[in-house]
Amino acid sequence: MTTKDPGAPGVAPATPGMRSHGRRPTGRILAAPVVVLALLLVASGTAAAHARLVTTDPAASAVLLVPPGQVVLRFDDVVTVDAGSLRVFGPGGKRVDDGGAHHPGGNDHAVSVGLPADLGRGSYVVGWRVISDDGHPVHGAYVFSIGSDRGAVQAAVVAGALATESGSPGVGAVAGLLRWAGYAGLLTLVGLALMVSVAWPEGGRTRRVGRILWSTWTVVLVATVAGIAIEGVYGALLPLRDVLRPSLADEVLHTRFGQAGILRAALVLAFVPVLLGIGGRFGDTSRSRRWLLPLTAALGLALLVATGLAGHASTGTSPALGVALDVVHLSAGSIWVGGLVLLAVSLLGRASTVPQPAHPGAATRTVSAWILAAVALVVVSGTAQAVRQVGSRYALFHTTYGWTLVLKVLVVGVLIGLGALSRRLVRGSWGLRHRIRTEGTHPDVEGVLTRRRGLGRTVVAELAVVLVVLAVTALLVNDVPAKQAAGLPFTASVTTAGVEVNAIVDPARAGIGNEIHVYVLSALGTPEAVLGLGGVLRLPSQRLGPLPVPLHVSGPGHYYATDVRIPVAGTWVLTFTVRTASGAVGSVSLRLPVH
Repeated sequence: MTTKDPGAPGVAPATPGMRSHGRRPTGRILAAPVVVLALLLVASGTAAAHARLVTTDPAASAVLLVPPGQVVLRFDDVVTVDAGSLRVFGPGGKRVDDGGAHHPGGNDHAVSVGLPADLGRGSYVVGWRVISDDGHPVHGAYVFSIGSDRGAVQAAVVAGALATESGSPGVGAVAGLLRWAGYAGLLTLVGLALMVSVAWPEGGRTRRVGRILWSTWTVVLVATVAGIAIEGVYGALLPLRDVLRPSLADEVLHTRFGQAGILRAALVLAFVPVLLGIGGRFGDTSRSRRWLLPLTAALGLALLVATGLAGHASTGTSPALGVALDVVHLSAGSIWVGGLVLLAVSLLGRASTVPQPAHPGAATRTVSAWILAAVALVVVSGTAQAVRQVGSRYALFHTTYGWTLVLKVLVVGVLIGLGALSRRLVRGSWGLRHRIRTEGTHPDVEGVLTRRRGLGRTVVAELAVVLVVLAVTALLVNDVPAKQAAGLPFTASVTTAGVEVNAIVDPARAGIGNEIHVYVLSALGTPEAVLGLGGVLRLPSQRLGPLPVPLHVSGPGHYYATDVRIPVAGTWVLTFTVRTASGAVGSVSLRLPVH
């Protein structure tokens, strides 16, 4: 914060790393994101995740002699179902299940639907869509056959369409915007309330601080309530116009995401006395101040815990550790953001219009110290949580979650760099203070004013970058965690010699046990029997290969190889050579990441 006299001691560090003592910590601060990336590269851990399908009955690609009486899917976490969560389509494309998707035997980790006893021969497609316990929809599809797998290729095409089915882009955009607004509002509300209570109680009664607190309170409440409503259509892949359907809201409220949302909304309402107290509505006595800071800290922490309960952190192995890391990360982030907002409130206003604290230098140093500690906690807790969600270098650089995390680390590095720049802007002011005290030198008023304006612009730039960080965080929350995504099968579709070649490699890991399935389709999307199909593997980076892929014929247009050994991890090249019935020959190469 500043003083009316630009040469007075009130000009103090405004961002982390801007303390008056120490010898050039800029390099150490800028090294923080590098350290984070290094730890991600060398460490591994246990990942929390969306619910993952573990087993199916009937099994995928199974050919049964007796028609099953039901389809049962089992997941590694709690899932929520509705009537459309599990659908089974017959050879003619019509739905054949009884429409009664439910938890068999009350097991909330499983989903089942009944089938008629007179199912005929042919291939069937099972499409599933459930709500994971962290509030995110997960879906997929697979094929099983009765009597014969004739028609399995066409069924696989239908299954592929169901597996990649997505909801309304508008719903996804609204859901993302609400996540972003909720994070930004929550961190600002909790952090600014805490920083005002700690460093500048009088500032809470200023109009500018009051407007920011009540505005962010409103944003958090609206984002929380609207988030519960939008979750229903988001999870059910329905258009935005169905957002007010009561049955969808009821389903969401029975999930952990919905219950955490209700808790957060209640805590936001309970935060009203804190805002009234900060605004001086209960007087300015020592007794009122005595209860205000503990209440602010307690309700702020409870809000952050409620937010952590609805995300990735509270699922998977060691959920208590995940929630603890998440709360530490959010708490530190709120202090960082709240401190920057408080400094911006002072730096961007004229001294004549913005009330100043009685001891501005001390107040600013207090905020600076809190921010400095917050930066350290953000880096440490963020690194630990990232290692927990990623688990390997392969997952970091071969998944959407991993690359989004790398982007977040780089943006946070820019944010820390801006903090270091702010420190450089005020170094001269601290030196000037020393000369005034020891030498009686007259202050360079114009120089200090210039530094103050530059410092204000830098703080605003930091807040702008914070909004970018929160936008990337909102993307991370919606992505499948990297460790889980890395375990998904490799799939690709290419066209050559007038036919479409669809390849699946599962699990695409180094060692034996990999399965490769190839489906060849005509231009009309029907199975295409070809005269020849060969495959080889190469690893150009280590000059390995070509290693032949022993493909066998499973049916018209369907070729497979089992127990394929891939010697080492790396980015392999999988090449298929196709000879069609018309005599055309084509060759396609696919980049196959193996971990």
